[in-house]
Amino acid sequence: SSGINAEWPLRPGQTVTTKNVRSQTTSDTSTQMTKTGCWVSDRQDKVIIPGQYVTADEKFSYMLKQVIVLQSYFRRWKAQKYVNSIRQDHIRRIEWEKKKEKSTDCDSALIPLL
Repeated sequence: SSGINAEWPLRPGQTVTTKNVRSQTTSDTSTQMTKTGCWVSDRQDKVIIPGQYVTADEKFSYMLKQVIVLQSYFRRWKAQKYVNSIRQDHIRRIEWEKKKEKSTDCDSALIPLL
């Protein structure tokens, strides 16, 4: 016994053939420079000036601050909505109590005293 099991099933995922495929052409872009006998105008050229470099930590910190601001606006809106609903309920309750008081005054006036 050599220790190798010849009947051991090989799965297709264990032996995968790979291919080398070039996905880019040899010349993606090209530029033309002014040289003797060929003049290229630079009137349409854009001058790009780099801005301030932002690290990933700085960007994350900025985004976190903006999320906190957005959350505070949302919580404020939700609280205002809740307070307005409580205010409307209170106003309705006061109106209902006034109507109830008027109706009891009218009912007591209708009941004859014995």
